[in-house]
Amino acid sequence: MPLLIVLLLIYCLVICFILAVVINGHELTRLEKKVRAFLVKTKEETEVPDELYNKAYEIVMDLGEALESENDLAKHDGVQMVLKRVEDFRDDSKDFNYQTQEETEPKPSLKVIK
Repeated sequence: MPLLIVLLLIYCLVICFILAVVINGHELTRLEKKVRAFLVKTKEETEVPDELYNKAYEIVMDLGEALESENDLAKHDGVQMVLKRVEDFRDDSKDFNYQTQEETEPKPSLKVIK
């Protein structure tokens, strides 16, 4: 009886491992893609709000101005201020998660000819 329980636990562990591989896998077969679509519901992509975009743009422009300065001390102070603004920006935008979809082109398959 204990052997049966151990075998069932190992069987469940193997199934969990297979599901994890399917969810995180690359170059999946058609069946694996269907299983993945069933298990993982993709979120609809949302665009970055204009407020976040404008704030990030201002931070980058201020960083550019700070780096253009001739005085090294002014550069250091400017970069430190921009770093604080970036940290605040990151904290403010944590609730907004977006994923970028990379366009994947099919890879050419190479065949070995003897």
